Amino acid sequence: MNIKQILYSLPIMLFLGACQSDSTPSPTPRDTTKAPELKFEELAPEQSGVTFTNKLDLNILKHPYQYVNVYNGGGVALGDINNDGLTDLYFTGNLVENKLYLNKGNFQFEDITQKAGVACAGRWSTGATFADVNQDGFLDLYVCHAYLDEPAARANELFINNGDGTFTEKAAEMGVNDTGYSIQAAFFDYNRDGLPDLFVGNHPIERQRPLTYHHEFWKNPVPRFSDHLYKNNGDGTFTDVTAEAGILNYGWTLGIVTADLNQDNWPDIYVAVDHSEPDRYYLNNQDGTFREVSEQKMKHISLSSMGIDAADVNNDGLTDLTVMEMLSRSNFREKTKMASMNPKKFWTYVNVGYHYQYMRNMLHINTGEGTFSEIGQMANIQRTDWSWAALLADFDNDGWKDLYVANGYYREFLDKDHSNKYKKKLEAALKQGLPRENILREMALTASATRVENDFFRNNGDLTFSEIGAKVGVNHAGWSSGAAYADLDNDGDLDLVVSNIDDPASIYRNTLMEQGGRHFLNIRLKHPKNIIPTNTKITCETASGTQFQEMLYTRGYQSAVDGVIHFGLNEDDLVQKLTILWPDGKEQVLTDIPADQNLVVEYKNAKPVAPKDPKAGQVFEQVTAQIGVDFQHQDEYFDDYAKQVLLPHQMSQFGPGLAVGDVNGDGMEDFFVGGGNGQAGAIFIQNADGRFARSAHTAFESDKASDDLGAAFFDLEGDGDLDLYVVSGGNEFDLDSPYYRDRLYLNDGKGHFTKQNDRIPDIRTSGSCVKPFDFDGDGDLDLFVGGRHVPGKYPYPANSYLLENEGGKLKDVTRDKAPDLIEVGLVTDAVWSDFDGDQTPDLVLVGEWMPPTVLVQRDGKFEQKTAEFGLDGQVGWWFSIAKGDLDNDGDEDYILGNLGENYKYKARPEKPFHVYAKDFDQNGTYDIALGYFLESDVLYPVRGRQCSSEQLPEIAQKFPTYEDFGKASIFEVYGEDLNTALHYEATNFSSSVLINLGGGKYDLRPLPPYTQISPVNGIVIHDLDNDGNQDLLVAGNLFTSEVETGRADAGKGLFLRGDGKGGFTPVLPQKSGLRTESDAKHVALIRAGGKNLFLVANNNAPLEVWRWKDAPTQLIGLK
Repeated sequence: MNIKQILYSLPIMLFLGACQSDSTPSPTPRDTTKAPELKFEELAPEQSGVTFTNKLDLNILKHPYQYVNVYNGGGVALGDINNDGLTDLYFTGNLVENKLYLNKGNFQFEDITQKAGVACAGRWSTGATFADVNQDGFLDLYVCHAYLDEPAARANELFINNGDGTFTEKAAEMGVNDTGYSIQAAFFDYNRDGLPDLFVGNHPIERQRPLTYHHEFWKNPVPRFSDHLYKNNGDGTFTDVTAEAGILNYGWTLGIVTADLNQDNWPDIYVAVDHSEPDRYYLNNQDGTFREVSEQKMKHISLSSMGIDAADVNNDGLTDLTVMEMLSRSNFREKTKMASMNPKKFWTYVNVGYHYQYMRNMLHINTGEGTFSEIGQMANIQRTDWSWAALLADFDNDGWKDLYVANGYYREFLDKDHSNKYKKKLEAALKQGLPRENILREMALTASATRVENDFFRNNGDLTFSEIGAKVGVNHAGWSSGAAYADLDNDGDLDLVVSNIDDPASIYRNTLMEQGGRHFLNIRLKHPKNIIPTNTKITCETASGTQFQEMLYTRGYQSAVDGVIHFGLNEDDLVQKLTILWPDGKEQVLTDIPADQNLVVEYKNAKPVAPKDPKAGQVFEQVTAQIGVDFQHQDEYFDDYAKQVLLPHQMSQFGPGLAVGDVNGDGMEDFFVGGGNGQAGAIFIQNADGRFARSAHTAFESDKASDDLGAAFFDLEGDGDLDLYVVSGGNEFDLDSPYYRDRLYLNDGKGHFTKQNDRIPDIRTSGSCVKPFDFDGDGDLDLFVGGRHVPGKYPYPANSYLLENEGGKLKDVTRDKAPDLIEVGLVTDAVWSDFDGDQTPDLVLVGEWMPPTVLVQRDGKFEQKTAEFGLDGQVGWWFSIAKGDLDNDGDEDYILGNLGENYKYKARPEKPFHVYAKDFDQNGTYDIALGYFLESDVLYPVRGRQCSSEQLPEIAQKFPTYEDFGKASIFEVYGEDLNTALHYEATNFSSSVLINLGGGKYDLRPLPPYTQISPVNGIVIHDLDNDGNQDLLVAGNLFTSEVETGRADAGKGLFLRGDGKGGFTPVLPQKSGLRTESDAKHVALIRAGGKNLFLVANNNAPLEVWRWKDAPTQLIGLK
């Protein structure tokens, strides 16, 4: 039903606080068995009356080498300009005039542009947004301009609404006639004085210049190239406060959002920046100034950022971000249409401070305190081609925000073959003294024009999205740019408006409600002083859960939505509580609101609320410095790719190892942390006060050239003290280097160690781990030592070893007692456990390109029996394993840490991820070919023609064009050589729990989605909250991926509460307080000062210590 209702007529109560759970339930996929089908109907211009077409004419346009944004298209702004309750439409044109359409109801629109006076004739318009700038109760219109050379001709315009269907232009009079090359603007109250301020996104025009030119302006920006911030003076004028506010910058701004990103109730600014300059993330200092924090708060960003939106996609009450880029969705277009990531250029930009930037769409999940984890590859939204508008909204009313993406680029002048052709012509012309301009124009005009479909991603409610654009009817193929959503007919579902180049604008009517629909609540905010409601936060609680929205006008790309907040309520017909936090920090609470209404919420009886302490109820705190631990792991840089060009990640940075034990016999636990290549490991001794002191003994100094990958304390001699075995690994040295030899250090009982390598075999393997256990039952401890890989020959496996303790000496008995350990795989971790239930210890291994591998002990020998337990098909990049009784049935279950799902590579049984390795060209170097499935059943090479031909130059000869290479399967590229190559297929990248069902039966289940956002390298199983159920603490990242893949860096550590049945509920960082954001490789539990501490060993970063606060269960857990 369509009912307008002033909310203050409803009972209003002050929200005093309620008992809330601080744990975050794992997202679960929604039940769509009763769901109406989401379907959009595209209305023809003759049906709707909307005839606007953003028509371009190549013959009169500048080309992209003259003005790089020439094909970027127009925008859409939506708003109710006459206060009749219907949303009106405004389109910006480039060569054509802008258009304003009045909504007459029932999807009928009237062109009132000329009467309104907002055509902007003779201007190249870009972005537009509505806002009540003069606070008279009517929406005004701000329009951005660019392209034209004359500053006056591109001055932005502000049209003040006269309240009678006409507007008066007053930008110069009010001081906001910005003459930069503007792309979009946003009105928001950055200083919370009740007045709408203005942020304008601009860009320079000098694109074809060297890095030194751009970097100089990036370090020392100037006003003419900068975005601008205008402060509202309250007297009808604005003052440019860009420099004073700390906003002065340099870069090709394309997208803007002004949301509160760190939950302090002050609006921040995120700017999506095209080309090489990094995005800018400005946190509001609450004093009229901002500070840029992208490197501190985000681990990586998009390279050429375009459209952007901000919304809560996972329903945790925090505003998330999505940023669009240009990664193609098909193998052919990826290989032919866009430049590859150049490693040298990438590291040059990183080293000058440009941040880690990757060529793909991003989905940044807010983890509290303004920090983010980027999960676009897990969410399946990372590749949508050349993308502009991104809109996050609940289009199917199921309570989860979906994603619409507008795509296409008018002329593909970056096509690699096209570029190469004209590069040669340009070089020839310059040699002949011919004008460069003629060749550039010809290059631009002859570029291909490929229509690209738009995308619609349904939010699955589990951190993933499914692309269903064709199914729902919004997969227009063309060159779309700006887009906006609104409930244009007030029926309770969101409709869609899209601007296209050379095609009429698309008006999509959502037919969800006509099929029975789902419940909804539309909210329009009203303030007695007409203060704009931007950044008002609304929390909507129903029987099914809680949703959150922050009101923003400017969204997507060059576009703005209307001021209506839309909640899809699924099957809930009642909103139990609606909490409105206004921009001034006052709060209003309403209860028992019937669904299916268009409500007007009037600011009334709002009460001040105290700022929430973001750390309240958190159960972890970092105490590294507090307890005297100071260890910075250092790995000397080694270029693994010089040995193997197409290595998927560096093999030289997987340390340090970590071991815990009482080394001096005082009853308190101490620990060893390994050093990197060129660094000695260290032992930290615990004192009586729970603090630690680094041991002054230098037994490890002589071995600092080795890379300490694994370590374990064990009593070799049976003399009652703990000795130390350290595994050497890495990739820096040649085969059989002495630096790969493991080391044994004997303890004198006082924590003083002496190297005694005459007691261990001379094994020179790049190893990973060591696991002590008395496997032969003779009363002393034996060892398993895991072999990681053959240096310089990835993915060839090194041998793993079984070392038997014979009177205080370790003997290699691998060939006699465990021959299956020879080349068993690229082992990363292991546990001793009675896996088959016969009361004898077995050995369970995990590793890269191998399944969880079980060696069962029978008659004193170990045999590989993985297939008997149904695990042989679970090939992954397993990085860790831990054991514990997770379902309280008395036997051992296992947690298996894997690569996770938030990575470029995907592995499924039906579409495995492949690797082939061989010296294909017989030059003494082992070559790698990675194979993947993308949009079809064809196995393609992962790497492009340029990278592949660096490894094998003959590929460039075999495939003279990028088009030839882009069509080729991996078998066509490498031929019959693949038949004799080393070959692995990965089928599962999910970190998992392996439940022991008894009788040799096991059930492998993926851990909750939040666990999959990063690799799991370290695992601790322990009942932290004393509820009788085993909990988990996991951590891990993979910073050393090659640059086209990008770093796996979303991990911040994760605490998961066990239910005693093998299930786990993640408690996210904003609730737990755990934030270990470095390249974590190992985690260990240690008891100190009567508390549980967790050691996190990070590669090339400080070791961290986190303390569990022993907080009451109700503060952190489910009831």
